[in-house]
Amino acid sequence: MARFRTLILFIGLAAGATACATAGTSPSSAPSSGSTPTAVSTAANPTIVLSEWKVEVPMTLKAGKVTFTISNAGTVPHELLVFKSDLDPASYQKDSAGNIVEDGPGINLLSDGDNINPGGSQTRTVDLTPGKYLFVCNIPGHFKSGMFMVVTVTP
Repeated sequence: MARFRTLILFIGLAAGATACATAGTSPSSAPSSGSTPTAVSTAANPTIVLSEWKVEVPMTLKAGKVTFTISNAGTVPHELLVFKSDLDPASYQKDSAGNIVEDGPGINLLSDGDNINPGGSQTRTVDLTPGKYLFVCNIPGHFKSGMFMVVTVTP
């Protein structure tokens, strides 16, 4: 019986550790690596899905003019900004509230559109050259909540 209790305790602890390890960032925590990556894409017209504290975009895209369909699957308005920079997201200049300063040093804002209401969408064409990009929602508090994705554009 003691072995059975030990086994049950071990299984419970393992399940709890797994749940903690797989939990995402909460809105009050600082971003570490951004949104969960999605598949690599060579599609000319990928879809980007925005939702609470996630930007779902392929981690790798091909260079060239790309037309994105951007949809908001969340419950609050979101936006999509595309920056080109070699900086790590944590190194982007931020204001006192933790939002990216959009004309900060070392970054180049390539695309900014209207806010997208829940259930809404928009299309946007961006000319991507090889390099490192940040796809981010910079509505106050959203970047700080981890709503960004680093994307590599290849030749």
